[in-house]
Amino acid sequence: MFVVAKKSIDNGNLDIYVMEYVNSLFLGYLPYIAVTAFFIGVIYHCFVSCKTVRATSTMFLDKDWLIKLGSPMFHFGIILVFFGHVFGLFTPPFIIEWFMPLEVKRMLAIAIGLCAGFFAFIGLSMLAIRKFVSNRVHKTSSFQDYFIVFLILVQITLGLLSTYTTTKGTLDEYLAFDYWVQGIVWFEPNVWKYIVEADVIYKLHIVNGFFIFMIFPYTKLMHMIKAPFLYMIRPNQTYKSESISGKL
Repeated sequence: MFVVAKKSIDNGNLDIYVMEYVNSLFLGYLPYIAVTAFFIGVIYHCFVSCKTVRATSTMFLDKDWLIKLGSPMFHFGIILVFFGHVFGLFTPPFIIEWFMPLEVKRMLAIAIGLCAGFFAFIGLSMLAIRKFVSNRVHKTSSFQDYFIVFLILVQITLGLLSTYTTTKGTLDEYLAFDYWVQGIVWFEPNVWKYIVEADVIYKLHIVNGFFIFMIFPYTKLMHMIKAPFLYMIRPNQTYKSESISGKL
């Protein structure tokens, strides 16, 4: 009897230890691993390998309504979501309180997040469907294209579910993510404890997001960073055909 009781206690302690390890790994260490992998990949891609990045446009293959409507919807939604995350999570609450109550910020985050996420989801869904219904686009799409679209669709879905979950949570639960992100920035120890009790939907959203962040420099998503900035400031270039140059 005593042996069984001791075994159950040990198993309970083991479960607690495993859960703490998993939470600390994915919510405490993964952010630093992802950011490090991201910057190493960007630096290598831009300054070592010096490879060009092409996010091949498929508009010339099939200018249907799916891309005409889906592309602007997706890009508008995802850009709004990105800046919403940056300003919402990285701005300390005491600064927010200079402009509005924290509860108002939460309501704005829910409203904007749902609208922007919906736009991004519908837009990307249209682009994903187009890859299957358009034979020419389907033949020119690679495995990487489908994989990236799948990951981003999953991320947007988890984000919408997380936003919906926020509508049922408290202000303290919402602010816990602000403290978590800002704790990561300031290398606060055991920062994962801020959101250890958070719903699993949030945690899946976080893990999948950092996974996308890690593979970002090694995919076509790099075109968002490695944009031709020099193209906008370089001198004008004149191109001449062979016939014209021959006459000269």
